[in-house]
Amino acid sequence: MKRKRFIPRFTAFSLLLFTWALLPYALAQMPDWILVRDPDGNRYHVDPNGRIYTSGKPEFDFKPVSEDGLNYYYNQGVELLKAGYRVEGLALLKSILAMPDGGRTSDFRARASMEINGLIRREGDRYEALNRKASVLLYRWKGSVVLINDLMKYRVELPAGSRVLRTRMRGDDKYGYYGLLIGMRFDGDMTALATGACDALVAIDSERFPSEFRTMGELKKNWARNLGADTFRRTTIRSDKRAELARFEDGTLYAGYEAFLLRGRYGYCIRIISAVPQSSPHGPDMEKVINSFRTSFVER
Repeated sequence: MKRKRFIPRFTAFSLLLFTWALLPYALAQMPDWILVRDPDGNRYHVDPNGRIYTSGKPEFDFKPVSEDGLNYYYNQGVELLKAGYRVEGLALLKSILAMPDGGRTSDFRARASMEINGLIRREGDRYEALNRKASVLLYRWKGSVVLINDLMKYRVELPAGSRVLRTRMRGDDKYGYYGLLIGMRFDGDMTALATGACDALVAIDSERFPSEFRTMGELKKNWARNLGADTFRRTTIRSDKRAELARFEDGTLYAGYEAFLLRGRYGYCIRIISAVPQSSPHGPDMEKVINSFRTSFVER
């Protein structure tokens, strides 16, 4: 009697996993799908019914959303959430929500809001931790990149050729710290920026304290302890009870701009630094960036 052949259970399960893993690649090759590349360089597929398929994987860190790429950024945000990349997906959807309203942006803002509300319902008490991690939002607007930190309540406008290089975050309900390091190319050359060739670096350090600082002097002493001493020579541009802006230089290698700001329980230190040969031609550009810094959020 001929014996029946069978596939062991573990083998069948392995084949199922293998097939599932290959499914996205197979779908990407569907002959009636169209490959689209938007003005931001994003690539995605569109099926005959108009449905958009992105990778569903984090392909970049802190890339600013734009009106030209809204189809991609919205669908990528949704697919990231479905794939388990909740922080990355939430950051994209919140960035869309942060864009100025108007035109086709309005529809995508409404759709992003619905997705975020759905995430809030699904995550419950876990949502707050996700929201804190997805607090840096970026979008392109009128030739600039707008960066918002909705956890530390500030907004700043950067050149189009800007990239977030590093983030640091720590704290609890009483105290919070968030540090950002940003590389800038004033000519917009993102290829050079990707290799580390920056015209200037921006360091934004922000703290939320248990209680308010009474004077700007107290805040500056706090940052001196945190950031350490330096030998820069400073020239004050303007100063009042809540803000102080200055130029600085060491005479040979580095120069730039520095600002301290105080708002309620929040303190900020912003430094833009470049090599001396770059500081002169790009001085107005650096000063424009630091003057764009705003703390316009209502304190919780």
